Amino acid sequence: MSNPDGSAMAGGAASPGAVDIDSAILDQMIEIRRHLHRNPELSNREQNTQRYLRQMLAGEGIADIRDVAGFGLAVDIVGTGKPSNRKIAIRADIDALPIEEESGVDYASANPGVMHACGHDAHASMGFAVAAHLQRSRADFGGTVRLIFQPAEEDSPSGGKRVVEEGLLDDIDAAICLHVDPYTPSGKIAVRSGPYTLACDTFDAIVIGEAAHAAKPYEGIDAIAVACSMVGELQKIVSREIDPL
Repeated sequence: MSNPDGSAMAGGAASPGAVDIDSAILDQMIEIRRHLHRNPELSNREQNTQRYLRQMLAGEGIADIRDVAGFGLAVDIVGTGKPSNRKIAIRADIDALPIEEESGVDYASANPGVMHACGHDAHASMGFAVAAHLQRSRADFGGTVRLIFQPAEEDSPSGGKRVVEEGLLDDIDAAICLHVDPYTPSGKIAVRSGPYTLACDTFDAIVIGEAAHAAKPYEGIDAIAVACSMVGELQKIVSREIDPL
């Protein structure tokens, strides 16, 4: 884990079951996070991100790095410890958002109008750290861990859908993912049973008006007025029609 500024958290007494990760991997994780934050790419355009992550994974001696879901990657880390047929997947998304960064940090986005405002740079760098640690400690576990670096979480066509369609989860016993949360203190992990976050869908609404002379607006249909009214009325679906509990 790291602090919000990207620096490693101060050490302390390890909790039971904690895993010691090489400090060099943690340093790389911070370096990767800042590189990705400085060079964000939008959904389905992550070719440089894909290339960079491939380079960093290969530097750890990880072979068989596959292109998936367009501009994503997948690698299988096979343990050489006690034999096991178990397979789990760990997923990290890698795309950014169309937002202008105004943070002022020295690793701020160098891509105008694009920013890692949703934390996917952190997810990708943590995915790398897990892959690097597992690669170095293959003798300590059995079975296979599949790291999936998924593109296009933020936009369509969905990278998550393509991951499923390409069969990357067909032979998996369990899949794990997480999301950074600015409301959870550094060093803490929040979990719950059942669904934790929501998804959203986008749609187009077309309002068709009817022209009329400016002196006789009542003979037409003012599409602009209708659309403006819809903005206010649609908000009431939640506040007046749906039980908040």
